[in-house]
Order: sequence, then C-alpha cells, then structure tokens
Amino acid sequence: MGPAAAAATTPRFWNVVQGDGDNAELTVYGEIVTKRPKDWWTGEPDDGLFTTPKEFLEDLNLIKGAKNVTVRINSVGGDLYTAIGISNRLKELTGNTVAIIDGVAASAATVIAMGCDTIQAYPGSLFMVHEAAVTLVGVYNHDALAKVNKGLEAANSAAAETYESKTHLGIDKIRNAMAKETWLTGREAAEKGWIDEVLEGEDPEMSLSADKEMITVNGLRMSASAFSNLPGSIPVAAQAAAQLNTATPTDDKPAKTSAAANTTKTKKNKEDKHMTLEELKQAEPELVAQITTDAAAEAKNQAITDERARLQAIQEIAATVGDQEMVNEAMYGENACTASELALRAMQKQAKLGTQHIQNQAQDFQQSGAAGVAADPNGGNPEPDLGESKELSEEDAVKMIAGTFNNDKEGK
Repeated sequence: MGPAAAAATTPRFWNVVQGDGDNAELTVYGEIVTKRPKDWWTGEPDDGLFTTPKEFLEDLNLIKGAKNVTVRINSVGGDLYTAIGISNRLKELTGNTVAIIDGVAASAATVIAMGCDTIQAYPGSLFMVHEAAVTLVGVYNHDALAKVNKGLEAANSAAAETYESKTHLGIDKIRNAMAKETWLTGREAAEKGWIDEVLEGEDPEMSLSADKEMITVNGLRMSASAFSNLPGSIPVAAQAAAQLNTATPTDDKPAKTSAAANTTKTKKNKEDKHMTLEELKQAEPELVAQITTDAAAEAKNQAITDERARLQAIQEIAATVGDQEMVNEAMYGENACTASELALRAMQKQAKLGTQHIQNQAQDFQQSGAAGVAADPNGGNPEPDLGESKELSEEDAVKMIAGTFNNDKEGK
C-alpha cells in the first residue's frame, strides 16, 4: 500500500490537519464538485469523498497563516472551475506550499496541484491532462451547440493558462497534450516538466474494474467512466465470479478447483482444497473488499433503475386515477406502492364511494318521512260505493269532487 493509504478513509474529500502553527496539511481525495451531491433515496447530503468551493475555502482559512502547507492529492478530478478557484486560493497562501500526488491526479485535480509552489509525485503515481467535456441532455439546435462549444473552448483556455503559469511549457504544447488525454507516470511527468520532483517510496496500488468504469487507487474507489485513454499498465481486477468460482462435485467425483480461487495442495493426500471465504479474506483482503463493493454498487444501480421504472409506471396511470393525493402517496409516501397496487387502491376507493352513495340515498329517504306516505289518490275522502254496477254515478262523482274541493279549501 502506498504512503497515503490511510488517508483513503477520510470522511471528506479533503482533511485539514493543523500542526504546530507553522505546518499544516490538506488531503485532497475523491471528486471535485460544485455542490455536494445528495443521496438519491433519502435526499440527505452524500457522505462520500467530495469537495465544494464553500466548504474547502472555509477550511483553507484555518491554515492560511501556516508557514508550510502540504496538499496530498489522490483524485480523478471533477469540476474545472471549482478546481481553478481552489488553485488560485492556494497561490494566495503566504507560506510555502507543496503538492504531493499520492496516487492519481487527473483532470481538474492537476489544476489544483498547479496552485502549489512545488509538485511532487511517486514514480508510479499517475498524472493526466485532457480537454474539458460536458454531458448534454435535451434537444439542441446549431446555435445552442455553438454556445456549448464556446463554453468548452473557454474552459480549455482557462485550464491551459493555469498549467502554463506553473510549468512554462508553452500553450501550444499544453493544448496538444490536453487534446490527446495524456497520461503520465510520476517519473514521466517530472521528465516532461509537468511536475517538479519525484519522491522515493512505494508506488501506489491501482486496479480497474472489469468494465473499466471504476479505478481503485490506494484503496480509494473512483469513477473512470469519463476517460477514454486509460493507461494499459493499470491492471484490470478479475471479476467477482472468476475470483469465487468453484466446481460442484457430481457423481461422487472430486471437484476440479479453479485457478482463480487460489487453491492449494494438501501434503496429506495431494487433493485440491478450496479456500473458504474467511481464508480468502485473509489471503486477499483487498480483492474481497473490491468484490463486495462491486456487488453493492450493482445492487444500488439496479434498485435505482427499478425505482425509476416504478415511478414512471405510476405517472402513466395518474390521469386515470384522478386523485393526485393518492398518486403522491403511492409515489413517495409511507405507503408507497407499484402502479398495479395503485390501480387496485383506486378501484377499491371507487367501490367504497359507490356503496356510501347508496347508503346516503337510503338515509336521506328515511329522514325525509317519505317512507310513511301511502298512495291516496282521492285526497283522503271515503271511497264511493259503486254497488254491483261498479260504475260511479254522476251524483256520486259530483259529491267526490266537492269533497276534494272542500278539503283543499280547509287546508287539508
């Protein structure tokens, strides 16, 4: 493990160590960002290794009076303008400043190094410069793309000027190296004039993930997805499946062991012996840690994909549900659910509303008194006697009409 291995576990992207007032140290590890990212699930600030201008400059003020400041770097870079700001503030320090590349200084991290009076690296450390890049999302016409390109050119010019102010290599030479995404070892960087000194000591340990999306330097795992010209000298870590693969015995035949499992021969019977998980942890702790990290990252990515699919499915049926509060609860509430479960909840709610409507109608009918009203077509007058003829005589008809009239007249 390289000299900065212990710093890889620092809880922040940088860590200020104040000494006796004359000496101070900052460790710059991880990614450079304009604003600390938030956890996708909780919305809380991510506790990973990041730096923001505001937080870094607050800590930098704590050591501004130190006579000697050491800046230890192990970073794949990040936001260029954040790095330029930090670099300029390092230049303003009155004490002597030394940047030490413990593992890798790539992209914007090299810009931070340029802010120090002296830049040092171990022979096997990595130093990389490249042109600025941007990720675009949306629809762009010619004018919009021209503006984006103009912004990139401005960023490239700013980076080149920062390099030139320290190295004096010449803008043309610097821009040519940036265009090629140039990777150099610490020794090569010193020979070509990018850094000042090569340190004696152990080289940093590095490896790439099998898909070359992640790079691990001195135990610190960082993204390498933005790089297109990674050095072939960085070993690619074996995949987890290859590392833990063992054959299953069948038909009472002894199993053949995988070379990747690092099996050993027993002296007693010379049969192959599989390593247990605990033995593998003891023999290859870094490998097991990387396998565990890869598995956790894959699980998290899959969970994010599944969650986005769930939210999209709910949004697609939101108009049919017609109840935004119910939709919001299904998406983000304590009783969050899938789209199919939301559809079932909506149907159950409609069924409950239908039953309640019938119950309300029945209650209204009872409260109105309509249940006690019987059919009374003749206004309460006695039925006329039609006799055997079953026909109403003219005299009886006149009496019935008169009776009805009198009842109405009396308010009955």
